[in-house]
Amino acid sequence: MTVEIAPPTVVTKPRGPWALFWRRFGRDKAAIASLAFVCLLIGFAFAAPLFESWTGHEVNRSNPTGSDDLTLLPVGPLHNCDGLARVGERDCFVFGASNVSGYDMLVQLSHGARTSLFVGLVATALTLVVALAMALLAGYYGKWVDSIVSRFMDIIAAFPFLLFAIAMSLAFGASKGTVIVVLVFFGWFYPGRLFRSEVLSLREREFVSAAKMLGASTTRILRRHILPHLVGSLVVYGTLAISSSIAAEATLSFLGFGLPVDVPSWGRMIADAVPGGRYRNAPHLMFFPGSMLVLTVLAFNLLGDGLRDALDPKGTVEKQ
Repeated sequence: MTVEIAPPTVVTKPRGPWALFWRRFGRDKAAIASLAFVCLLIGFAFAAPLFESWTGHEVNRSNPTGSDDLTLLPVGPLHNCDGLARVGERDCFVFGASNVSGYDMLVQLSHGARTSLFVGLVATALTLVVALAMALLAGYYGKWVDSIVSRFMDIIAAFPFLLFAIAMSLAFGASKGTVIVVLVFFGWFYPGRLFRSEVLSLREREFVSAAKMLGASTTRILRRHILPHLVGSLVVYGTLAISSSIAAEATLSFLGFGLPVDVPSWGRMIADAVPGGRYRNAPHLMFFPGSMLVLTVLAFNLLGDGLRDALDPKGTVEKQ
């Protein structure tokens, strides 16, 4: 008589939501590459003073050696650098000059990254705060509160963004504050609608009803039972909104209605390449700031898509 031995049972340890999130996110190569680019961009922005010290060129400081005496165009990359032998000397321009005044392209790009990240992060944070507050009011209380907030959203959506932004710039002057106010004013209604629909669904869930039966206050219900379920949406939309804010700021600065002239901006750097067709003879004037703008917007968009897929509770993880 033979005795068959059953194979050992393999116990699979259940994964928590954060483990599943990192597993999904780690499989998205585009999102990982975008996150790496964003980290490099932040480092590039923080290194702006180091670039000034290294090159000997201050931000927004004219330099006669940055303009060609014959063509009167900004000098190109590695001008007076003898290859890479003299990089770091005062008359060497690693990326060339950014305009006819001889501003150093590398220094201006680094400070422009600071400007873009500051405007993008601050505008997005304020936009999410306003959108979340309005969504909680409309979605949780409903009835006439929901009607008033929803009609207000419709009114904001009817405003022409570009015309209003130009009018604000002319009325209050070009500044970071004006740009941020315009972006928040026109940016909150769309995420507000998304968050409102989620709150409408959450307030009918069993755990909210149970909290009400136990006598929990409205503040506690919103803070402990509804807000945690909106974190995923906030993170995903916030990442995507940063790219939209950066692109909008660059557009306004390109048109001359964004930031003041003493604040470096990728949009203004692109605008400086247009008069007289300078970009045709000096393509680096448009290539470097344009590439930085496109790559930054693309990176935040791909990162937002990766976060959305990783946070999707209906997503599945492929087996090894």
